[in-house]
Amino acid sequence: MVNNLQRAVVLDRLTIEVETDDPDDAFLLAMAMDTASDADYLVTGDRRAGLLQRGHVGRTRIVTPAVFCAEVL
Repeated sequence: MVNNLQRAVVLDRLTIEVETDDPDDAFLLAMAMDTASDADYLVTGDRRAGLLQRGHVGRTRIVTPAVFCAEVL
């Protein structure tokens, strides 16, 4: 699913530049920061990429699936 999101038309309109340890994650951070997304959470289990250590991007919290489930479900 994530790989398909990278090719989605909506991503062509994202102009937000975000610095990240893994360039393949830049689109996720850009989507989270886009005002149209209004995302509360970015959920990831990838501890290598540095997203979890970042903790948040803009108002969007970056959390593991376990934290997300504990807080939201």
